[in-house]
Amino acid sequence: MEMNKEQMKNMFQYFDDYKNEKVKEDIFCHLGHECFKTAKTWVESFGGNVQKFIDEVNIENKSPWWEKFEFNTGKSILYLTGKVVDKCVCALGDVAKPPKSLCNYCCKTFQEDIFGTLFNKKVNVEITESSILGGKRCSTAIYIS
Repeated sequence: MEMNKEQMKNMFQYFDDYKNEKVKEDIFCHLGHECFKTAKTWVESFGGNVQKFIDEVNIENKSPWWEKFEFNTGKSILYLTGKVVDKCVCALGDVAKPPKSLCNYCCKTFQEDIFGTLFNKKVNVEITESSILGGKRCSTAIYIS
């Protein structure tokens, strides 16, 4: 029997409605780590060449989700501007009422894993705009330690 995708989406909505914030955070952060495992080889293929990674988005327009990257003056923050979207790009967010924890925990963790691997150092991601949270695009600030 194949996995029932609607059932899985409903289950994640149930987890998002759960009152214990720590349990919710644990579930969705783990989901973000698992999602990163599917992208790890791709990120590692850049060999730590941050500029090549940025150029694929800014110059070559190779990302279906990201519009541009910009560093702040001190290069301690990388601002990621997402492309304008009409819904969450994650399949789990393709429901009438997408779980906010997908942004607050899952996507945040996923991006911390991506950019931590790319920069080979700890980063902290702040979701600055997202379709699930009412925005027109999904954008983040990546704080590089």
